[in-house]
Amino acid sequence: HADIGIACALKIELAPLLSRCLTLNKYTGGDFVFRGGHYEDARIAVVESGPGFARARRATEALIEAHTPTWVLSCGFSGALQPELKLGHIVMANGISDTHGQHFPLDLEIPGSLPQGVHVGRLLTADAIVRTAEEKRTLGEAHDALAVDLESLAVAQVCRDRQVRFMAVRVISDDMDTDLPPEIHSV
Repeated sequence: HADIGIACALKIELAPLLSRCLTLNKYTGGDFVFRGGHYEDARIAVVESGPGFARARRATEALIEAHTPTWVLSCGFSGALQPELKLGHIVMANGISDTHGQHFPLDLEIPGSLPQGVHVGRLLTADAIVRTAEEKRTLGEAHDALAVDLESLAVAQVCRDRQVRFMAVRVISDDMDTDLPPEIHSV
């Protein structure tokens, strides 16, 4: 059993957290890599899904079945869709949409004021990596979203269906004006 389950696409997205965990274990279950340990008093289980909606969905189902977490977090990198978000800023989702018109509201209550560099707003889940500044501007305007990722909506839907509490927290890996190199698709 885990207190917190974390779904991420790539190990690099959670490396700083994993380095702080005590008694960290790693195992492979089906197509996915799982890690578990203790972070302070919390028992955590992390599933590394690989990128994309379908993989995130299956990985989250496996995480919930194997570790019955009280909370599941979708964590990792995201691209900025608004100019105020800079490299390293954090986005906490109060809703998640996709490019097909689905919207998933989240009941996120933030006590007090947020530290500089922490933002609350809508995440957009896209079908593929959003590479160019032009694509980012267009998506940000069309969907009124702060940032874009590939997995959060899938994780949220599984948590809703399984009645598990959910939160999405993303760190900005590329700002709105940065074009990602074409090689990023090989990650």
